[in-house]
Amino acid sequence: MSLFNEETLMYLKKSFSKTDFSEDSFNKLLEWLSESPKWSTIRVNKNLVGDLSKSLKDIENFLQGSFESINKLISAENSRYLVPRCNQLTLIDECIFYESSKKINEDKIRMLEKFAIIDVKCAQAIFRGADIFIPGVISLSLNAKANDLVSIFADLKGKCLRGSDASEYFLKNKEYLKFIGNGWSLFDRDDFYKKEHIKNGIGIKIKELSNGTYIPSFINLNQKNYYPQNLPSMLCARILDPKPGQFILDMCAAPGGKTTHIAELISNKGRIIAFDKIPSKIQKMKELCVQFGATSVECYVQDASKIDFNVYEPESFDRVLVDSPCSALGQRPLIFNKVDPNQLKSYINYQKMILENAVKLLKPGGYLVFSTCTITLEENEEQVSWLLNRYKFLKLIDQSPYQIAESSGLKCRGLTNTQLKLLQRFQPMVFLYLNSPKNFELIVKNPA
Repeated sequence: MSLFNEETLMYLKKSFSKTDFSEDSFNKLLEWLSESPKWSTIRVNKNLVGDLSKSLKDIENFLQGSFESINKLISAENSRYLVPRCNQLTLIDECIFYESSKKINEDKIRMLEKFAIIDVKCAQAIFRGADIFIPGVISLSLNAKANDLVSIFADLKGKCLRGSDASEYFLKNKEYLKFIGNGWSLFDRDDFYKKEHIKNGIGIKIKELSNGTYIPSFINLNQKNYYPQNLPSMLCARILDPKPGQFILDMCAAPGGKTTHIAELISNKGRIIAFDKIPSKIQKMKELCVQFGATSVECYVQDASKIDFNVYEPESFDRVLVDSPCSALGQRPLIFNKVDPNQLKSYINYQKMILENAVKLLKPGGYLVFSTCTITLEENEEQVSWLLNRYKFLKLIDQSPYQIAESSGLKCRGLTNTQLKLLQRFQPMVFLYLNSPKNFELIVKNPA
């Protein structure tokens, strides 16, 4: 089954045909989007962790313990996982990363006789190191018992009924199910769906992913000192180049990873305003800021497309980050996205409204960083072209030393080749060792 419905796929093909992106490159992009990231990255909270070398050791110990635990659980098998080695980026020293670990002596992960059905969002979380919580288990085979191994499938149609028989659903809907991996059910099947049963906590512990890897859950990692975050997200705060004493605005801030990163980069010596239009997200952001010691951050419920300029004075912010709401087609692994062309188009005007407000709030000489986690030309290069044409006083600047993506902007009407080279598109990732394994730079190619 395709990553998108037919209408959306045709829309994307037509969009990319406007660029110098070949059909072969487009197909390779889709294939890459369907794969889980090869590397996991963790950001160190520099406000609370003084010795970064100690952080590297902390993560190494965390991985050692995690893989010892999973290897004990599979000790009866003629295979085990190797403990991955951690490394620290020299360019972004708060970034620690490690490669996904595959089993020794096992070529292919086999599907089992008992099944669990989950939704697409839950499946994507598993590929980022999550186990499955009780509410995420939509359906289990009728004969599933505590400690049984079950094969986990994502329901691409989204039609599976909670508490139904997963085996029966599997037989009738094989073509609309994607194999995610295998895991241990921690309860008898009926316990998942009893009203009196506790509805939180882990329901299925992951044993192995469909690609043969295992990613440990970060839940046992120190939640104050470390934050799982993709490299391009870390780059946003670095490229913004915030300075102590500055007035900074994060216009679309939830869940708060970039906001707290900015606070760390200025050592809380400044003032950061963070917006999101959803109250529950702002509450979680406030909790994250307390947890991370981000005392310079003020969180407000505010739709960034509807700014009251009597409250927020024009030309008042030194730095503005717009990590814009988008179609999120660059988040990996992309299992299935049911977005339609009309929904894709709806993001375009909404982004423009936010960007217009961002420009009005930015001081002369200030920096505006615009980022998305999607692949469409309309939400990326074409927005930059529109912005530069509408506001002639704006100009693109070199992002060095953080201009590290091997791929620049795609060909777009209104942008010169020189301007395109000042944009970054992150595509299939490659690590280049320049010195020793603990001292190298990173060359990247799209969203990890």
